[in-house]
Amino acid sequence: MNVYLFLALSLFILNPVLRAQKIDIEKLDPNMTLEKADSKGIAWFDPRAAPFRLVGFPWIDEDKVYRRLPLKPKWPIRIAVNSLANSTAGGQIQFQSDSAKILLRVKLRQPSGMYHMPATGQSGFDLYVGGPFKQRYLATSKFSATAKDYEVTLFNASKGNRHFTLNFPLYNGVESVEIGVMAGATIAPPLPYANDGRVVVYGTSITQGGCASRPGMAYPNILSRRINQEFVNLGFSGNGKGEPALAKLINQIDHKKLIILDYEANARETIRKTLAPFVDLLRAHDKDVPILIISKIRYAGELNSRSQLEPVRARAKFQADFVRARQAAGDKNIHFLNGGSLLGKHAHECTVDGVHPTDLGFMKMAEAIQPMIKTILE
Repeated sequence: MNVYLFLALSLFILNPVLRAQKIDIEKLDPNMTLEKADSKGIAWFDPRAAPFRLVGFPWIDEDKVYRRLPLKPKWPIRIAVNSLANSTAGGQIQFQSDSAKILLRVKLRQPSGMYHMPATGQSGFDLYVGGPFKQRYLATSKFSATAKDYEVTLFNASKGNRHFTLNFPLYNGVESVEIGVMAGATIAPPLPYANDGRVVVYGTSITQGGCASRPGMAYPNILSRRINQEFVNLGFSGNGKGEPALAKLINQIDHKKLIILDYEANARETIRKTLAPFVDLLRAHDKDVPILIISKIRYAGELNSRSQLEPVRARAKFQADFVRARQAAGDKNIHFLNGGSLLGKHAHECTVDGVHPTDLGFMKMAEAIQPMIKTILE
């Protein structure tokens, strides 16, 4: 028999078998079904207006858009940074309500499509219930990965006053978002933070939240819950280069209580040149605001290769020596934390691709960073 005819016949015979093996997970598992939101009797609100508290967007009062940098910066910023500023990592909506339902209506800038990060982390919101130091995760928005807009029910329970926190998507832009509550339900301002002022975190894709499964698991968001303070996430994937314009923009953010610099991973060849000028610009504006410099976490490849690990250790030593020199020169408000220890004993199990942390990795990072922040702020 002709080999091509044989192959064609084989595929024809096998095709029903292959079709039978195709899995429709929504039919097999009800928990994975996309349910249509029941918006009957729901009133919709814009979280940019009172009594909602919208945090993580320092320039929103001026620009009215969900963006982490100003629309028209006073200093030129690179195209990549300008684009990534539209990703809403670190944004949060907080409020109290006695509504028995909480819904979301969202319009995204683009569909999801990252190969190593779930759509729920890239483009989803997640919901926490509870006041200061008592926040508990409840739900994540479910939607088609190809969707640019979605409407979901995140909370459906008995009526009673509760404190809600919604975390914005980490790797997508949000054109609009509306909060839906039962018509006639009360909406009140959120409870005050336990700690006032802002913690600004400047860094890389890891800072931005790649590759958490949902927004609340990015390490700055974890820390915001544990410390109960506003965090501003200025992580720019692949583009935390330590350029002067970003230091000047950080200086524009008011009520800073701490600045964290976690950008070594994007500046491995240049951190020796950029770190001192970056800190100098911050200090020229505020000589007393605490600054915490964190060297990068260990990548999987570095854990198994001495030749890869040696330059990582050398860069960490450079940053530690830089901080010690500044302290000796009189700057008592600058600090260093060695990122090589953040992932702990099982560091090789803490990333999705050898570089970007999973939820486990982010939790370990937050647990290791939290005591240092607490010490500095106290």
